[in-house]
Amino acid sequence: MSASSVAVEVPATSANLGSGFDSLGVALDWTLRVRFTLHDDPQPAPVDPIALMAGRAVLTLYNMAAIAPPKGLEVTVEPDGPPVGRGLGLSAAARVAGVIAANALTGSDYNRETLLPLAVQLERHADNAVPAMFGALQVVVEHDLDGVLHLGLDTPEELRFVLLVPDLTMATEETRQRLPQRVSRNHAVHNIGRAALLIGALNERRYDLLQAATEDVLHQPARATIFEPMYPIFQAARDAGAHGAYLSGGGPSIAALATDHFEEIAGAMREAAASHGIDAVTRVCAARAEGAVLLPDEA
Repeated sequence: MSASSVAVEVPATSANLGSGFDSLGVALDWTLRVRFTLHDDPQPAPVDPIALMAGRAVLTLYNMAAIAPPKGLEVTVEPDGPPVGRGLGLSAAARVAGVIAANALTGSDYNRETLLPLAVQLERHADNAVPAMFGALQVVVEHDLDGVLHLGLDTPEELRFVLLVPDLTMATEETRQRLPQRVSRNHAVHNIGRAALLIGALNERRYDLLQAATEDVLHQPARATIFEPMYPIFQAARDAGAHGAYLSGGGPSIAALATDHFEEIAGAMREAAASHGIDAVTRVCAARAEGAVLLPDEA
């Protein structure tokens, strides 16, 4: 049965985790909430970019299902959610919200594995879209024959992601243009080994290995040319007790992996950012096991 109004909650996500470029992403317990309401009359296009992306995702699923689009669609984003343009996967969250909502609004019964390629097609960053859809820490591979392959992994319950969220944006596509088109074998081996080490270290709670496991030579050096305080902030986080730190997605948010001293780490990161003239807020997040969910009617 179709619905006339649905609300969806989707986790923000942190991609790459340093060494796992375009291959690792984790869902965070900081969520985006979006409500979708059908109307009998045309509605003005949303001004909010997240609402606009979510609405377009809704219409894309209508088209995929060969169902006439609604005459009017109202998309409302709940305030005080994660910020857009900070490397926290908000565009992925918007698109996942849209396809999940459209599945309910049309009365369709597509399972999530069927919906995932549509979300990835719209988003183009599977390492954000997959954890937004399914939750947890996800290993993501885009395969020529099988589409998007993914494996969800638990993270230690004591582990936290201490986020520094600067008061500036970095366009993902702009930062990707800075990345090298070719890499040496040594650089490839560097990241392959560390990404594997990262998964093993989390599985075995070998927190002493996380500094090395999050080291990257494929994307962070290029992005540091745009966000110059990145490495000093990493060091400040580690000096305050973090096990490792990395640029979240395309930045500028930075995530520090920690099991204690959360507020000290957050404060040290803010101070390091401020010393470079950057205002920022911090938030301590856990990994979220659950991905996108439809909220009850009263939410």
